[in-house]
Amino acid sequence: MLKRRKPKRRKSFHVSLPRIGCPFCFEWLPSPKPLTNVFTAYGCQGGRCAECGAYYVVDETGKSGGQALLDLQAFACDGDLDRALLIREGVDFELKTREYGGGSDSLSSHVQGHSHMQPQAWALRLIEK
Repeated sequence: MLKRRKPKRRKSFHVSLPRIGCPFCFEWLPSPKPLTNVFTAYGCQGGRCAECGAYYVVDETGKSGGQALLDLQAFACDGDLDRALLIREGVDFELKTREYGGGSDSLSSHVQGHSHMQPQAWALRLIEK
């Protein structure tokens, strides 16, 4: 009679999102959440810094920087696409990017493609007038 082996316990698959600091005030940014009032029809991931009020979105592929910038501008203008297309860098807002990930447990290890195409966080802070 054959003995049956117990099935091996599998570890659950969990991708931990890396924490990044705000490029303007260097405080930890909250985890990105799905955004709806953006330029892209299907939405994107992003949030807002609790300390300085900077807006950020995540370009998960590292290839869609222009789309991420449009989403970021629309998010900063509360979904007003006309106003989002009229604001200018250096006059109405400051813009910075930062690599999103880099460790073995981050999103960058799960991205297919070339090594120079890493997830990027795009941050925008409106200039007070």
